[in-house]
Amino acid sequence: MSQGNGYVLGARSKQRLLSCHPDLVEVVDLAIQLTTTDFTVLETTRSPSHQQLRVSQGKSKTLNSRHLPKIPKANPTLGAVAHAVDLGAWVNGTVAWDWMHYFVIADAIKTAAEFLKVPIRWGGCWDYLDHYDNAEQAYHAYLRRKQKAGETPFTDGPHFELCWKAYPV
Repeated sequence: MSQGNGYVLGARSKQRLLSCHPDLVEVVDLAIQLTTTDFTVLETTRSPSHQQLRVSQGKSKTLNSRHLPKIPKANPTLGAVAHAVDLGAWVNGTVAWDWMHYFVIADAIKTAAEFLKVPIRWGGCWDYLDHYDNAEQAYHAYLRRKQKAGETPFTDGPHFELCWKAYPV
């Protein structure tokens, strides 16, 4: 596992991660050390009303979001935690939205998740990253699947979530 550019999470990102499942935090903590694109934690937990707003704005497709704090079945002592995180590429002092940055971040998340044996589903392909060689391949495979099905793709490059099967609530 190669090291990236020595990025570290800022105080605000660390604060936001306090409400996340510790396995997801561990993946993000390792990924920031591996990435060649700096990132910030944009969002972890959402209230049900905020999730409803995101759906009504077309920015989310479900009211059963992994951002909603829920008690993990395997570890109820954690209390209600988020099982998802949105990461923003931090370039020249601001959040950048170019997909190339999110491929780099997703590849770092993939490497960290595989090393830690934590299955992660990425919003850039709505599949598990370990099913693909890299994030860009996963993204294009998703676009092809949607095109073949005659459906409009819904991509969310900043979004990463713990696998439902391995992390039921």
